[in-house]
Amino acid sequence: MASSAQSGGSSGGPAVPTVQRGIVKMVLSGCAIIVRGQPRGGPPPERQINLSNIRAGNLARRAAATQPDAKDTPDEPWAFPAREFLRKKLIGKEVCFTIENKTPQGREYGMIYLGKDTTGENIAESLVAEGLATRREGMRANK
Repeated sequence: MASSAQSGGSSGGPAVPTVQRGIVKMVLSGCAIIVRGQPRGGPPPERQINLSNIRAGNLARRAAATQPDAKDTPDEPWAFPAREFLRKKLIGKEVCFTIENKTPQGREYGMIYLGKDTTGENIAESLVAEGLATRREGMRANK
């Protein structure tokens, strides 16, 4: 990915997440985006970042034709407006992000900020403030 900055030192306190930067290429849902890095001798690296500690509705899915018992699922409330909110706000824009959790399957969860540093707009907070996502209950505060 592009450049990174980290508060350093071994002060013995909790680890400070590395701030990474990229350009938003695609919005998959109300809580997942694809961020690309800078191209260097080929296509730029891409990562899927899932917003941590929030829940936006799931988009509709068509049943797989190869599975006879599968059924279509409809959009959950606010799923499409949440994705459109992110699409209009983020596509083609520079963002910075921190990764707070990575699952064994490689799925990354973190915070995304509009702009070059973490003083920019917190995207998860904006979704919740607009009523397009809810805060996940039972999650540890990442402060």
